[in-house]
Amino acid sequence: MTQFIGVLAAGANIGIAVMIIILLGERSHAAWTRVRLKAEEITAVKEDYERQVKDAEQAVQTLQESIADLKNQVVRAEQDLDSLTARHKGTDLPFGYTSTIVDVVDRRYRTWRVVVRNSDLGATAGSFSHPAHKWIEGRFYEVPAPNMDYAVQTMQSRFLLRDGFTVDPAPPRGSVAEAPMALDQVEVG
Repeated sequence: MTQFIGVLAAGANIGIAVMIIILLGERSHAAWTRVRLKAEEITAVKEDYERQVKDAEQAVQTLQESIADLKNQVVRAEQDLDSLTARHKGTDLPFGYTSTIVDVVDRRYRTWRVVVRNSDLGATAGSFSHPAHKWIEGRFYEVPAPNMDYAVQTMQSRFLLRDGFTVDPAPPRGSVAEAPMALDQVEVG
């Protein structure tokens, strides 16, 4: 009987060892499954991040191209602005015209260019783009007269000094001079 109990104990020990092995196998299988699933999850997250990085790099590349295009547009706009500014400075103020007063036309006399300014009218305009603001820069008139002095006097009688108007000889055509010319600089004849 002791032998039987010994065999039985040995069988029980083997059974317990087999059960432990089976339990350990199941646990290791479950652990291995968890590790495999976690690895697959991490791989999926990594692939998602790589895709996001690739998308972000493409977006950055697209934005850089857009920025370069916008910079080119800004350069072209600045060139157009410079061109228009140069063209504006090359024309008479304020809107590229010179007015001739028709009721004083006397074909015997040549015309003299004068500029009429009124800083008070321009200052109350409020905006630099407002047409009244152009009175600060001045408006050009062609006045038929025997000389520049007479042309200035004729225009000064129309645009009164007490109303804030000043009449001066105009700078030569094409000049970008802002200040009026002195009478001794005006061509005579």
